[in-house]
Amino acid sequence: MNVVKRLDIGIKIPKQVEFYVFIIIIVLSVIIQAKSGLFFTNNNIMDLLRSMIVPSIYAICALLSFVSTGGPDVSFPLIAALSSHLATTITINIGYDGSIICVFLIAVFFGLLMGALNGWIIVKYKFPTLIVTLGTSSIFSGLLLGAFGAERIALPGVMMRFARASLLTVRNAETGLSSSLPFTFLILVFLYIVIYLVLNFTMVGRGVYAVGGDEISAQRAGFAVNKIIFGVLAVNGAVAAIAGVCYTVMSRRYLPTEFAGTEMTVIAAVILGGVRLTGGVGTLRGCILGTLLLTIVSNSLILIGVSVYWQKVFVGGIIIIGTAISAIQSRRAAKLSQEREADNYAVRKEIT
Repeated sequence: MNVVKRLDIGIKIPKQVEFYVFIIIIVLSVIIQAKSGLFFTNNNIMDLLRSMIVPSIYAICALLSFVSTGGPDVSFPLIAALSSHLATTITINIGYDGSIICVFLIAVFFGLLMGALNGWIIVKYKFPTLIVTLGTSSIFSGLLLGAFGAERIALPGVMMRFARASLLTVRNAETGLSSSLPFTFLILVFLYIVIYLVLNFTMVGRGVYAVGGDEISAQRAGFAVNKIIFGVLAVNGAVAAIAGVCYTVMSRRYLPTEFAGTEMTVIAAVILGGVRLTGGVGTLRGCILGTLLLTIVSNSLILIGVSVYWQKVFVGGIIIIGTAISAIQSRRAAKLSQEREADNYAVRKEIT
């Protein structure tokens, strides 16, 4: 009976983290609204949703990396930058003016190649994910700025038309300001639905969590550990490429230097949302909540007069708290596992 209770507690921990993050979001939103009266305006809500699109897509990369390898993939911003640059320049050079889907497919192709490179090195040489992706980030940055000489680029017609299209536009009656939600929001929704279905309703998804929880046990259970890790890193590259094109069209120009530097905030968001540093635990729901919290901190504290510098202090504190929670979860899970093994050993000893 004690063992069952311990197991139940261990399973509920991520849900509790997500619940507390949700409560923090509600409290923070009410405080900002009470002090500024602007948080729940249609403009601000639309701007928050718009600001969440690219970080939320990046969060998928961070989630998949953590739950499958127990380590962060920090190369996704540079994969996004390089793949979107190649997609944009190829579109311009061949004079393509058709569907935006082809632009995304070009980016996804290069993203898959770069993600596959990460996966191959990790699987082949058993190097930590963090070290490998730090190294490839530097390689991709060198290729982007050195070999390809990336600089500010005006978008071709096919990308500009997609950038100007709006899924929803709202107008504030008091200020007269309008805000729009781009069609890239639908891409975010589509990705989350697909990843959710794969992780929760397929054998591949079970394998991803199993490998992150314990590679040896996953291998004994019949999962192809190396193929799963390789596949996850390749998919990460494709997802990052999609995020790169989304960011480019939302910016309405290509700026190579604006991609790097977002990885730590994204990683903090998914950890805050309940992803465990040691792997095997994490949900898309937690990713969304963690990303929303950090987006509110980054975008909305200015409404109550908090300067950009103090916002960085808040974000840094949240990163530390989120990491501490994840570390405590890992230690508690390890302790529960040891107690369970001790109880099982005691039962077997009594039987014999």
